[in-house]
Amino acid sequence: MEVRQARHFLAIVDHGTTGRAAAELHMTQPALSQSIVSLERVLRVKLFQRSTRGMQLTPSGEALVWPARRLVESAIRAVAAVDESRDVPRGTLNISAMPALAATPVAVWVARFRERYPQVSVHLDSYFGEDNIVKHFDKNPVEILVSFSDEEVSGSVRRRKIGSQDMVIALPPGTVVNDGPTVQFRELAQQNFVVAPPRTSMRRILDQEFARAGEELKISIESPFMDTLPILVAGGAGCALVPAQGAEVARELGALIKYPDPPIERPFYIYYHTQRLSYAAQAFIRMAKDDQHQITD
Repeated sequence: MEVRQARHFLAIVDHGTTGRAAAELHMTQPALSQSIVSLERVLRVKLFQRSTRGMQLTPSGEALVWPARRLVESAIRAVAAVDESRDVPRGTLNISAMPALAATPVAVWVARFRERYPQVSVHLDSYFGEDNIVKHFDKNPVEILVSFSDEEVSGSVRRRKIGSQDMVIALPPGTVVNDGPTVQFRELAQQNFVVAPPRTSMRRILDQEFARAGEELKISIESPFMDTLPILVAGGAGCALVPAQGAEVARELGALIKYPDPPIERPFYIYYHTQRLSYAAQAFIRMAKDDQHQITD
């Protein structure tokens, strides 16, 4: 199997149809179909079955996905190694990020990176925490992942703390706590909270802060949709821990904003796979490390 054929095969796997895959590869659909037919002839197996939902992998096709990805990644690393000798990052950099970090700091980093290295194209993908970090790297051709998760990793996956996000408390309109700009969690013991699901960084922070205050966290609503928190708070559903840069939305809806005492920072991390780290990815990590981002309001 040639690298070119592996790319064609994976494009269909990732996009679901030959039409979308051909558009991504900048080639005609008949040419892509012929490439897959040639690959099937060489391997003597059927790789796809057509259905109303697009191109579905056969068992033989599923078995080929991981070896094909490794072949393409090896080719990318080979090209990157040559480029590194010229000290010029090239190729494609694949980055996954949690949606809450996509605009700031990831988009800021990407814009700065592209200005410095225009030869590199960047592909951004979302990470919702549905897989653990190592599994996400195993399932996807990603070199860098930016996440709030402080998951312990081992083997070829490494973690580096790269910044933090200031947090505030949003309270329903009319909530009486104190007259100052700050609030302690012991003062919120009688308040209900709209919270994120267990095992998320937002939930873990609340659990820890109430435990330190010797109080119990009272939950009114549990929601994985962070964009709904300001609306729920403004509607009187309860208080919520929210990022400082998003507090203005809650304030415009009528919520009260107070700063926790002591201040709370939500750290975030860059994870990377040492065995698939291209020269472009190394340059991106160096740039992010130099930035050491602090997200505030």
